[in-house]
Amino acid sequence: FASTDSGSSGKSSPQGSPAKRKDGRMRMVAHRGSSHTAPENTLASLNLAFRQGACGVEFDVQKSSDGEIFLLHDDTLRRTAAAERPATLENHISHEEYCTMLDQDISTLSYWDFIQHIDVGSWKGGEYHRERPCLMKDAMETLPKGCFALCEVKGGDKATALAVTELAQMHGWTSEQLTFIGFDLQVMTEIKEKLISMDLGDISVIYVQDVATTEKALTVIKDAKLAGLDGVDFEADPDVVTNEVIQAAAEAGLQMGVWVWDKLPHSDTHPTASELNDRGIDFFTSDFPPMMCEWIAAC
Repeated sequence: FASTDSGSSGKSSPQGSPAKRKDGRMRMVAHRGSSHTAPENTLASLNLAFRQGACGVEFDVQKSSDGEIFLLHDDTLRRTAAAERPATLENHISHEEYCTMLDQDISTLSYWDFIQHIDVGSWKGGEYHRERPCLMKDAMETLPKGCFALCEVKGGDKATALAVTELAQMHGWTSEQLTFIGFDLQVMTEIKEKLISMDLGDISVIYVQDVATTEKALTVIKDAKLAGLDGVDFEADPDVVTNEVIQAAAEAGLQMGVWVWDKLPHSDTHPTASELNDRGIDFFTSDFPPMMCEWIAAC
């Protein structure tokens, strides 16, 4: 499942999205980069994922108070930030102020004055102590030729939704490089409409949902189709992502992806990946644990 150059240039239709099945195989996407081994949503994690054979990477974005779009999953820095105040901030804020700011909503903090200084790597291992929250534009620059990113925009975050579409236009990111995903149907619809208005409608927008039954999955497929979106993305559960569900998505002209979840302990395993690949899904988003990396390398 190692990435390959598509050999194409310019814009393609969503049906030619990089996340679509290629050469009879699903595409392997690294969830927040190679997040089993490296700190999530960092350049180290993204680069490691490509070395391990990922075709694409998934990352989450947030918007700072000074308008920068950067990679972070949570609404605060608390979970991934180092407990100690970085040396570059010692002359600007106290340790107590630093700790308080880690719990502030990320949208209220300046990227240049605060966020860019935060060590978001050490929690995963001392070798990652230099990792800082990176800008989306820097993450996109790491993409090897022929590889792509799934950019998740958080629910209800219309400001970020608008900002990421403007970034796509500003930097000339193409449908071969970028796909937007998210759990909020309204936000995803607004992103798609904005992209179309900017003549970037060939960039795919995919609706992500947590569904527990085949019936719910079929309903989500209908909702995505009616909203004019390009695909759906469910948990990697073979009991839900059945042949019926995959066929329904195909008949609706939608891409079909899956993502792993710690509440489904067998989701991020090669038996699950093999089964869903055989059923014909387009992409599989994995944390890239060692057993999955070995399976990918053997493909």
